[in-house]
Amino acid sequence: MASISQSSHPPFVRKFIRRIEPAFYIAPSFIVMAVILIYPLGYSLWLSFHRWTLRTFKQGIPFIGFENYLQLFNNPEFWSSIRITFTFVFLAITFEFVLGMGLALLLNHDLKAKGLIRSFILLPMMCTNVVIGLTWRLLFNYEFGIINYYLNQLGFASVEWLSSPKIALWSVVLVDVWNTTSFVALLLLAGLQSLPEEPFEAAHIDGANSLQTFFYLTLPLLRQTILVALLWRLIDTFRIFDVVYLLTAGGPARTTETVSIYIYRYGFQAFNLGFASAASYIMILIMLIIAGIMARAIGRAETA
Repeated sequence: MASISQSSHPPFVRKFIRRIEPAFYIAPSFIVMAVILIYPLGYSLWLSFHRWTLRTFKQGIPFIGFENYLQLFNNPEFWSSIRITFTFVFLAITFEFVLGMGLALLLNHDLKAKGLIRSFILLPMMCTNVVIGLTWRLLFNYEFGIINYYLNQLGFASVEWLSSPKIALWSVVLVDVWNTTSFVALLLLAGLQSLPEEPFEAAHIDGANSLQTFFYLTLPLLRQTILVALLWRLIDTFRIFDVVYLLTAGGPARTTETVSIYIYRYGFQAFNLGFASAASYIMILIMLIIAGIMARAIGRAETA
């Protein structure tokens, strides 16, 4: 009956029905996303233009315009968190890319027990960030941590991994590098294995050495994969929260207070939700700008 009734429609109606039919299948997913994603984003944007504090919200939530944003830009702690975040992102991504590229090049060769090595590399990715943060917090413990224990056995003094302002950020970077270098390595390995063999054979015949082949062939051909890996890691690293919070909670002396920790402190400790919402949208704006620049670079790499 359905086929008979559908065939009775004019051709343009049937064509229109075929066009909008996929929308009915994906509509439930969009409705769920609107409820759990779009509404909170819209409400937090609304909050960023209002004053919402724990002491005054019962008297009302007045509209204050851009006052939260002006206070944010005049707050030196915010600029400090921006600087710490970019420092953390730069250090973590640099080490992850260098180590990940080295692992990818190693695994791209015919090695014995290559599958076993890949399994060991994937182990950090199998752990949740909460487990990783708590485990490394125990390892970094000044008095009872196993790292300081072995340093003492070797004759070195104990290191204040998480309580020294000069070392704490490097400790957090170390944990992030340990956690996600394997992901970067797998992405780069996939890119290496998809490269054509003809240019490398021609370079070998022309007498190019390994370094020349790597810098003049491998890196240019791998440019798109590298940009995708860097974009993914940049977004993930810029918004990092759980590992930093479990390790240092932004301390000591706020030397590891990233933007996410800064927003958490004002939103869920000081309960100044309007101010925290403004900071979160500045964070989103920065991420969108950086992601847009890198996305354009990826597009140029595809057309090159």
